[in-house]
Amino acid sequence: MLRKKMDENAAFPIANFIGIILGFVSLSAFFIMQSLTVLLPLLFAPMVCITLSYLLYVSHRSTTKAEGDVTVNPVRVDLL
Repeated sequence: MLRKKMDENAAFPIANFIGIILGFVSLSAFFIMQSLTVLLPLLFAPMVCITLSYLLYVSHRSTTKAEGDVTVNPVRVDLL
């Protein structure tokens, strides 16, 4: 029987480990990008709805503030 020669000082196990880690990271990034391309169009309508609702709220808030700050000036008389 012949014994197999093994090189114990080789860098193959370290390179293999680094390659596996980088492979998992790249696969994870790929799957995240693919899921974002599917889900991003579904987020467009709620984003527009939220933006328009916020703008409506802010504009309503500023008009109610302006109406609440109306004071009567006793010196000035407005004529129609």
